[in-house]
Amino acid sequence: MESQYNSEESSFIDFKAVLNSVISKWYLFVLSAAMALFAAYLVNRYTIPKYEITSSVMVSNDAQGGTAAALLYGNDLYQGAQGLTNESILLKTKTLAYKALENLDFQVSYYVQGNVKLLEAYGSDAPIKVAFDTTSADTPYDVTFSIDLNADETYSLFTEHLKWNNAFGNRKFKFGQPYEVEGFTFTINLLKPEPFKENEVLFRLNELNDLAKRYASGLQVAPYGGDASALTLTLTGETPKKDIDYLNALMETYRLNNLAIKNADAVNTVNFIDGQLQQISDSLNFIESRLEEFKQRNSAMDLSTLGAQIAGEVQTLEQERAELLMSDRYFDYLTNYLSKENSSAQIQAPATLGISDPVLNTLVSQLVTLQTELNVASNNQGQSNPGIIVKRQQLEEVRASLRENLSSLKAANDLTQRNLNQRIRSATAELQKLPSSERQLINIQRLYELSESLYVLLMQKRAEAGIAKAANTSDVTILREASVKDQIAPKPLQNYGIALIIGLGLPFAFIFAKELMNNKIHTVEDIAKFTSLPLLGMVGHNSKEDNLLANLSPKSAMAEAFRTVRSNLRYMTSMDESIPGEGKILVITSSISGEGKTFSAKNLAYIISISGERTLLVNADMRKPNNNSDLGVSSSNGLSNYLAGYASLDEVLCTTIQENLHVLPSGDIPPNPSELLLSKRMSDLIAELKKRYDYIVMDTPPVGILSDGLELMQISDANVFMVRQDYTIKDFLINLQLQIESGKVRNTAILFNDVNYEKLRYGYGYGYGYGYGYYAEDNETKPWWKRIM
Repeated sequence: MESQYNSEESSFIDFKAVLNSVISKWYLFVLSAAMALFAAYLVNRYTIPKYEITSSVMVSNDAQGGTAAALLYGNDLYQGAQGLTNESILLKTKTLAYKALENLDFQVSYYVQGNVKLLEAYGSDAPIKVAFDTTSADTPYDVTFSIDLNADETYSLFTEHLKWNNAFGNRKFKFGQPYEVEGFTFTINLLKPEPFKENEVLFRLNELNDLAKRYASGLQVAPYGGDASALTLTLTGETPKKDIDYLNALMETYRLNNLAIKNADAVNTVNFIDGQLQQISDSLNFIESRLEEFKQRNSAMDLSTLGAQIAGEVQTLEQERAELLMSDRYFDYLTNYLSKENSSAQIQAPATLGISDPVLNTLVSQLVTLQTELNVASNNQGQSNPGIIVKRQQLEEVRASLRENLSSLKAANDLTQRNLNQRIRSATAELQKLPSSERQLINIQRLYELSESLYVLLMQKRAEAGIAKAANTSDVTILREASVKDQIAPKPLQNYGIALIIGLGLPFAFIFAKELMNNKIHTVEDIAKFTSLPLLGMVGHNSKEDNLLANLSPKSAMAEAFRTVRSNLRYMTSMDESIPGEGKILVITSSISGEGKTFSAKNLAYIISISGERTLLVNADMRKPNNNSDLGVSSSNGLSNYLAGYASLDEVLCTTIQENLHVLPSGDIPPNPSELLLSKRMSDLIAELKKRYDYIVMDTPPVGILSDGLELMQISDANVFMVRQDYTIKDFLINLQLQIESGKVRNTAILFNDVNYEKLRYGYGYGYGYGYGYYAEDNETKPWWKRIM
């Protein structure tokens, strides 16, 4: 066979071999895919489904109809406090979750145990109804109870919790009747007896705080998308009906909570104004009584023109001073507020009393905004959170600025009041020039009109606050009620697809990895890939114990294979330029022991001899003497004895059962076999043997381990290099190719041994377990699993 060796491709993985292996191992793919699909079926069948529940709410910042927040703080402040980020945090607070859960019947969870899965029975699916006193001294929260239905229509309770299992013992209870056990008061009503017939029914009591914490942490809140002022709420769970009810309750609680906060602002405003009205109302009633009494005593006296003018001037000044006094009261209120850790819901804005100082209004707005954000964040995060620490620092800075601003405003207010008091005193001095009765009327009427104007002003502000409260609507609109968006686990089609990919991918990856790590010769293509040597022939697998197969089966395919090798060797040696009439030296070698070198040398020598040519089989591997008993040779003397000078040539040459075949055994194991093969006596021996025999077949040591074989290959007429299928290492062929390219090896051909022809036709398999050691040949039969793989 002509070699197709290509040095540039000899190191790459053989994809054709991978394809052949894939085709030959098709059953692995079928088996692996079937197992993977069955595993996917089990996952789909026995995994408790998990669903994704979603809903949407819109958070509007519009002050519909003039809300209390708009009245007190203005639109800018209120919009800042209702930012989507803060609303997202508020929706995820445990406080809001707790309020929502108070409106739901979640304090008892019911379960029905199937063959594999434990399923929750919610709402109308529950077979029982458990009611218990939440104020009981000792309630078994987070304890799972199993309820058994007795034949006498009573029930018994069992649990793995030792304390409560001992408490209930073997007691029987009647449905619908209340019981008290260890301070725990409860009643159980039977709704559906059917589940008890085939399944185990269980229930567990839930503490609302724990439920609120779990639902709050499991809720996902994200922007609705685009520029919409809306949020999408997402919850995942195994009981879709229950999660839908929770999300709907949460959104309704959130909506009502928003309205309650807005109404609280208006209520606080009304309460503040009512306090001021109470004081002014008492003063107004008293002054009104004095005015009536005075008019009765003085017969409805009227003011003179001068008196009316002076009275009007004093009244105007008194009105201005009253407004300043009202501002003073607010400044005192605000100063007192800043000295306490009050919530933003309790503060009243300057606009309530008509105080329009822009700096004060801005600082109060910032105070309310920061306090609101801090309260919301504190409900969902730890006090040591960096964001909360920063907001707390900002809040203190605003408080400090407010104190400084209040101090400045009070100083300015005091200065204005002193000026007004001076002007009032001047006007009052003019009143002293009027008659006594007219002065008294002016003073009483001045106080009455002043109190009346303040009363009207406060009543107007109170009416505005009341209208704002009545017109309040929640800024939260439920866009979409909760519904099931998707089943997120298990996903049958996806699982089957993944299983199929894995099922087909694993055997392919296994085959590819084996080929990637493969270092053995398996096919004729492998030989051509790693060396340029021609193929001398192929010898099939020998399943018999006798090595002289040609003698036992002269017409077998094995014998015919060696005849083909004999013919090819004659052609090779006919091309040699040796002296006519001299015998031909054939060196049989291999890379390591166990590749069939001795087996092939013996059978090749036999095949040559039966053609009538004088043939000598030389066992040149003196380190490992061969047994030639199958040829009828039993002599212990041999090559080593001759080369050492302890025996003559005729004494070591042995006849065999075949007329034209002689054997030169290896002899005793010498201490220096390499030196003996390189000695002059060896050269003389070769020359003599060429005269006596037509063919000298030399069984030499492996060249992959020892250099002896390489030395003998230099003097041979033809070299046969043994390659055993699934055994010879690729690197040895690469090294041999390097020897050829360097000119150290000539006139050499490959004999492919132990060939399984089915592998050559349908692809190949290979196994490990062969040793590379020279003195340990591996004749082990492959186990069944290696034959499969």
